[in-house]
Amino acid sequence: MYTVLDFLRKLFDSSKNNDLSLENIEIKNTRDIEKLMRGLGPERAGKIMRTRALEGNLICQLFFASGASMLPEADLTDSIRRDFEVFTKMAAENGDAGSQFNLALLFVKKVDSTQSYFSGDNIENLKQAKHWHQKAASQGFKPSIQSLKNLESVFDEI
Repeated sequence: MYTVLDFLRKLFDSSKNNDLSLENIEIKNTRDIEKLMRGLGPERAGKIMRTRALEGNLICQLFFASGASMLPEADLTDSIRRDFEVFTKMAAENGDAGSQFNLALLFVKKVDSTQSYFSGDNIENLKQAKHWHQKAASQGFKPSIQSLKNLESVFDEI
């Protein structure tokens, strides 16, 4: 039986997604993704969606970013983690507030909280987190608005 996890693993395995000579399929919404999967199968659909995501298609970027977030921690390979960060950043740069929030969280998670002071890397990660929370908050994204309030004293220090 082919599971959702099998499908997501294939999508994120970039070594199997090298064929870039793909049909010109426009993907505008999740219905297009469903049609693509039904018509071409998950492996071929994954190749096309990966290419479109890398070309800037927000729907495909969101699909890959959210797909990686649904995998159990034990199934997250380095490749999947990298893809999650890449596609989340691409979607954030395309203006998606949820991705901007998630990217801010990724930067916060990179901060080493075991140190008694902020290193240069920690400060840079906090600056990036603040930047992406501000972008999402400017669109009215409530979780980022709250995060900015919660982290105000930390952000004031950097």
